[in-house]
Amino acid sequence: MQATISPSQLLVPAFLVAVASISSGCVPRSGETTDDMTTVLTDSDSDSEATTDDTAPTTLGTTTSTVTTEPLTTSEVSSTTGSDTDTTTGDSDTSTTEDPICDYDGVCDDDEHVADCLHDCGGCEPDGVCDGAFENPFACPSDCPATDCDGDGSVDALGEQCDDGNADDDDACTATCDLNVCGDGFLYSTENGGTEECDDGNLDDGDGCTSKCEREVRRVFLSSVSFSGDFSPKIGQFEGVQQADAQCQLLADDADLSGLFMAWLSQGETAPKNRFGVDEGFLGRYELSNGVVVAESWADLTSGELLSEIRTSETGEDLAISLVWTNTTKTGSSKGSFDCAGWSSADPEDSGAYGSSKYKDARWTDSNSLVPCTSTARVYCVQVE
Repeated sequence: MQATISPSQLLVPAFLVAVASISSGCVPRSGETTDDMTTVLTDSDSDSEATTDDTAPTTLGTTTSTVTTEPLTTSEVSSTTGSDTDTTTGDSDTSTTEDPICDYDGVCDDDEHVADCLHDCGGCEPDGVCDGAFENPFACPSDCPATDCDGDGSVDALGEQCDDGNADDDDACTATCDLNVCGDGFLYSTENGGTEECDDGNLDDGDGCTSKCEREVRRVFLSSVSFSGDFSPKIGQFEGVQQADAQCQLLADDADLSGLFMAWLSQGETAPKNRFGVDEGFLGRYELSNGVVVAESWADLTSGELLSEIRTSETGEDLAISLVWTNTTKTGSSKGSFDCAGWSSADPEDSGAYGSSKYKDARWTDSNSLVPCTSTARVYCVQVE
């Protein structure tokens, strides 16, 4: 007996068979029609026999059921069959991503690159701006200050310019792991292996410490000429301390000493300390015209203890011990009104305060005594610019 199956009974099983066919990877063979593909599905009892021919749909008894499917593209033929492994048609990408290479040894090897190994391969294009993609503190200290410092003696190029394992600021590497350079305010002297004579924290000239951290030298001399209390013979229309300044400048010019010179002299409350225009932190060295050092700085000059007596003239001649008009204390301040009527009088009734070229202690400028303004005395001349 031949079983007869209605169309409604074939619908679901036919669909499942079609899906199963697709899932099993069945695709049209070469030469088969790929525009529209018609598949006739049947279901029969064990004793049923299905018959097919090449020109018509498969027939089971007198009832047939037809399922039509769209052609499949190659990309759609992908399935999971009995496992969780996906098999995708087309070429497979078997490439792998390797970890960047950087051995942090401070040497940029051939297989290291700045993008992945800034520590070893950092460079420098000095422009005052730290380019973090290319520069680091070790490779480019002029642009990149240290941002970290562990003081372990090993340089971390990404954060340190140097690391000498100590917290000293007077050697090549400061306590912040920055290189000790001119203008940073830390003295790196020859005694510690450096080249700095001074370091005032800037690169300005004219303040005693040059932009190369070398001491500026300013000259001091004892005038070869002696004057009464009015500093005559007069030069031009100058009066008082300005007349004394003019006398010092004339002597310096005649001796080919460059710079601006003023007299170490006080009038009223006007004194070297406030009229020379020298900062108290001035680090320039004061020397005699023959090169002998008198003081290492303004602070030393006004300390009350000189390194040498000032009795050398503008030409380098060693003069006899002399009285010197000053009216000035060891600190460079005025002693008051002991100034020969504002350094305009040679009257014996007027008097002036003086120092002595015999001494290098406070008496060099302040002997704590007075002499009549008719007396003659020399004057100390100091380079201020």
